[in-house]
Amino acid sequence: MKSHSTMGNELSTHRDARPGALPIVATPGFLNLVTAQELQQLRDALLDGRPPRDLELKLTQLASGTLLHRFVEQNSRLIISLLVAAYGGSFREANRASLERLLRVLAYVRKDDDATPDQRPDGFVDDQQEIRAMLNEMGDLLQSFKMWRLRHQVPDMWGS
Repeated sequence: MKSHSTMGNELSTHRDARPGALPIVATPGFLNLVTAQELQQLRDALLDGRPPRDLELKLTQLASGTLLHRFVEQNSRLIISLLVAAYGGSFREANRASLERLLRVLAYVRKDDDATPDQRPDGFVDDQQEIRAMLNEMGDLLQSFKMWRLRHQVPDMWGS
């Protein structure tokens, strides 16, 4: 019997991928499971400059988990930082559609009862797949944000 991760590797496609890009899983995504209300609640919290408490707690728990869990946690925190900077008007390189895509991925990670409920042993595989797909689509934007953050935010942290 094949594991979920083995099947995911078999479904991956490398054509049309950027050099060094993560493999894209050739199955449809699950972001449609996120409701408009979930998006708005998350957007409102991030407009206040921080993630909702339940998402922060989930990310804290993921940080001490497996490599897959840490992948989801670290990339989710990167998305949070980008969205907070963009919503605050300091990072201006992301268009509206990109911000909505990032918000939807983050809302999916926040959702406990998604395509594969998070309480299952393999519960974050689907979250990882959504993040991987987003990284392949938006890697240039995320790299641009990281460079922007190094130029604008990090010096302020050390100057205080």
